[in-house]
Order: sequence, then C-alpha cells, then structure tokens
Amino acid sequence: MAASCPVLLAEGLNIHFYTRHGVVHAVDDVTFDIYPGEIVALVGESGSGKSVTSLSIMGLLPRIGHIAGGRLVFQPAGHAPVDLAAAPERTLRKIRGGGIGMIFQEPMTSLNPAMTVGEQIAEALVLHHQADRRAAVARAADLLAAVGITRPQERVGSYPHQMSGGMRQRVMIAIAIACRPALLIADEPTTALDVTTQAQILEILKQLRRDTGMAILFITHNLSLVEAFADRIMVMYAGQMVECGNARDVMMTPRHPYTKALLDCLPVRHLGMKGDAARPGLPTIPGHPPDLAHRPAGCAFAMRCGRAHDACRTGHPDLQMVNAAHGHATRCIAWRGMNVAAGA
Repeated sequence: MAASCPVLLAEGLNIHFYTRHGVVHAVDDVTFDIYPGEIVALVGESGSGKSVTSLSIMGLLPRIGHIAGGRLVFQPAGHAPVDLAAAPERTLRKIRGGGIGMIFQEPMTSLNPAMTVGEQIAEALVLHHQADRRAAVARAADLLAAVGITRPQERVGSYPHQMSGGMRQRVMIAIAIACRPALLIADEPTTALDVTTQAQILEILKQLRRDTGMAILFITHNLSLVEAFADRIMVMYAGQMVECGNARDVMMTPRHPYTKALLDCLPVRHLGMKGDAARPGLPTIPGHPPDLAHRPAGCAFAMRCGRAHDACRTGHPDLQMVNAAHGHATRCIAWRGMNVAAGA
C-alpha cells in the first residue's frame, strides 16, 4: 500500500494556544506520516489534540493557536514539497480544498444554509480548477452520485435543511473530493449518525481510496469504528502520540495502558470479558486528563494508570519501538510487562 514518499510528514509538531490561563500545549512533539492510498486513523478522547492536529494541516488554527515548532511537509505525487507549518496564506489557500480536502464534524453548521448543495460543491471547482459555473454544477451531480446520493440531478438544487444527516455528510464528502485531493482529512465524519449510515460512510471512503489512491487521515474518538477500516492507528492522549502501529497490532496487542483502557471500555469487548455478571456496567477510565497549561512531569497518563510507578511520574517517556517490522511503537516505559488480554 505504501509508496516511497509520504504525501504528508508531520515531524516534531508542537502547537500552543495562548490563553489568559497560560500557554496550553495542545500538541506536543507529534511525528507521523501518511502514504498515498493509505488510511490512517487518529484516535483519542475530546481534548487529546487530534482535531487541532488536523486544523494545523489545513492552516485553520484559531487566532490564539500557533505552530510553535516542527514541520508539516505536504508532497503529492509530481509536486515539490511544501512545509505547511511555514507556508504563507496564499499558498495554503491553493492547497486547502485542492490538494488537501477536509470533511468537518458538523455538516449542518459547515454547509451554507442559503446555498444549494450543488452551488457549494461547484464553488471548489470554480476556485481551484477555474471551471465554468454551469459545468461545475453539472460535475456536482456526478459527485453526488459518487457518494451514493440517489437522484443527484434533482438533489443539486436542494438546500441542506432539506436533507437528512447522512445525506448532508455525503455532501460534505462530495465537496472535499471535488478537486481530487491527494490527502483527505475526515474529522469525526460519522458523529451523530446511526450505525447503518456510519457503515455506509466508511464504505464510501474505502471506495474512494480504491478508486483514486488518495490518502485518508480519519479522526475519531471511537476505536471500534477503525478496527476493520484503517491500515494504521495512531492514539493520542493529552497532546502526545502514545501509541502507533498497524491496525491489527494496536487493536489485538495494545502496548500502552491508555490504548488498552480505551479498548476495555468498548461495549462489544466488555461483553466478552469473564465475570461480567459480577461486574455490571461498562468499565471507565478513572480521573481526568491533565491540564495542558500546566503539564505534569513524567508520563501524562500516570495519574490515571494503575500500572504507574515512580519512574513514570518523573521521567519523560519517548516513543519506544515494540515491533520495528510493523512500525508498532508506544510511549510507555513499562510496556513489556503488560497483560494485553481484554479486561485483564
């Protein structure tokens, strides 16, 4: 699946938010890559830094946010590399919606209620491809058909409020892929959708990958969604990458206590644990994430980890390779002694 050159390389990425309460270290020394034709899932709870990471790639950080260090090198096939972290706004404007497409979390608030969906899809084509508006609207119907919307010729004239949540999300996908991006960022694209519609959206994304060879960065808080969907999984906690590797390794043999705790909280896995009758209710992770304006010394998860010892609370763990052949790494100094069985 992987090509010789990644379409995106994040290297030592640090993102700070300057607030009245201090400097929030929202993303801390994050490094990863994504290759053409690859689906990489970025997983973590709210506030872990995953959406901030995606916004930094698009050059859409809020005014108080700032890339304090690191590189974001974007290099689609046949083009010179661009460091998105240092690129001027005029360069980012050409890439945003062109070379990199993004599906945002809330289609109802992301779509313009005063414009038809056909006009909104056509906007990207006119802006990036200098297409004639009439031809662009006709192309919009083809894109709606590609994402599984029936009667696309009629639907180009519909407004967002006239569509269901699942249809609006498909429109967001159509907008994101209109200019055939090399990289598609999908930020929680299945939130608030029913299970059937979720499966349909995931299948559309997989089909797009097969048909176009685009890379997909899939952002979610739900590990159960990505087990059979992603090629690789990256787990974030408190702004740091705590585990990464191919999807099977991370799901079957997690090597960071936070990843394992997330898996143990999944209802399907919980039902398979021994002694459920004696332990009603779903497992939870005790405590709260640390204050990123006053990051504690040592491992960020130590305060919530039942395996933590003194070295965890004082040292700053780096990513350690668990399986070099599979690229499986963890930010845990005690991973060798972990019992990776679900519920153990």
